[in-house]
Amino acid sequence: MIRYIIVFLIAILFFSSCEKEESVILDLNISPDEISRIELRADHKTLVPNGVSRMGFHAFVYGKRKIMSYGRDGVTKEFYGKEIEEEFLVPNDQLPADYIKVYDQNGKVVENNYYSTTTDVPGTVMQFYAKGGNLESNRLDITIRELPDESYEEIVIPVVFHVLVPPATAAPTYDISVKYLEEQLQRVSDAFNRKITTDPNAGNAKIVFKLATHDPNGLKMQEPGKNIENITAADFTAMGTSSTKTTQYMAYILSKAKRIIWDPNKYMNIWIAKFTTSTSTTGATTSYRMLAPTVIHSDYDLKSIPGLTMKHQDSFTLNDVKDCLEVGFMLNLNALLSPTTVQGRNEFSLATPIAEYFGILQTRCDKYNKLNADGDSDYCPDTYSFDYGYYPSVFKGNNLDGQPENDPTRPMEYFTSFNVLDMYSYKNSLSVDQVKWLRMVLERCPSRWAYKSDWAFTGEN
Repeated sequence: MIRYIIVFLIAILFFSSCEKEESVILDLNISPDEISRIELRADHKTLVPNGVSRMGFHAFVYGKRKIMSYGRDGVTKEFYGKEIEEEFLVPNDQLPADYIKVYDQNGKVVENNYYSTTTDVPGTVMQFYAKGGNLESNRLDITIRELPDESYEEIVIPVVFHVLVPPATAAPTYDISVKYLEEQLQRVSDAFNRKITTDPNAGNAKIVFKLATHDPNGLKMQEPGKNIENITAADFTAMGTSSTKTTQYMAYILSKAKRIIWDPNKYMNIWIAKFTTSTSTTGATTSYRMLAPTVIHSDYDLKSIPGLTMKHQDSFTLNDVKDCLEVGFMLNLNALLSPTTVQGRNEFSLATPIAEYFGILQTRCDKYNKLNADGDSDYCPDTYSFDYGYYPSVFKGNNLDGQPENDPTRPMEYFTSFNVLDMYSYKNSLSVDQVKWLRMVLERCPSRWAYKSDWAFTGEN
């Protein structure tokens, strides 16, 4: 019985001027003797030995077949057919059940292809490999890292969403339920606190985001964490007819500061509006607009938080606000309403602008022209920098010296994107080093000190 079908596009070959050889394998059912090699990749190269973080291993199985390939000679223009050997990636569901297993250096099977530990000594380098039949994969070195110091005191950051609603006579109005806002904040807290990830280098920031229950006057809010700002027809008309009103909305927020910029020493401000109808999978400007912290307490050196431009200032109040983005960020309603993060798509997560608001830098590094002296883009050694144009899924690769993947002479490091700052990512974690960074910013930057007050929850100093 013929086990596979090779389809040749005869008509296209005869009526097309294409010079390229073409062969298509439609039936990828595989037998063990057709497997040519096994490639093993891991989520990362280091693992936190806390028993919670887990290293996932992913086996890529390749097969080879002899097939007929048809083309046209570039010189004689004669059509020809010849037998070639073609290698192809075998889909997992075409492999014999349980054929590929992952083993540690002692030959012990890694159950479900995930490894975690509480007993391995930090600094230990472990080896893992995959095996199917008589074929073994490459061996991967995984380093057990030091347990991070997570003796932080848990802090609560009060959040208020200012919902900027256009007049019904000028544009469709909208509303967002408190329940929905609460759910989105809960996911941010879970991502920051290592509760929804298997990331082998995930950190626990011990930071909880909660909706404020009291307004600036100390009165209990009818809807926790939600402040409706109804824009008048005159003000909305003054914003113009452009489909992108980012600058206009920022000016509006500043002009209505007494109503919609709440004291940064008591609240984290988030302004929700349809400030643009544009969409993009590669840029943040259509989903949110934010600024990293710009002031640092005089007890610390101006350059003590690398990558951020700072000035000394020992407090930051409403009177100091010259740009609304100094004490909050703008969020596009369209982005907030589609926060699901799935493999292969760069969907929005509220955790991303919140992380950037607290000074964590992007891992994306366009064409690798922004690497710092350590060959990194965000000053966090346990994150990968990558060019967003490559690997548009959670599974990525990066050359060891920071070059794009299309140079085959350079070795590759493969990894899995869990990080909220990665593009095409599960967006469900911060790394250990990012957590250190976040806690440093919270300690040193006065414009991010809302957590020091209980006003938003009690209405009292």
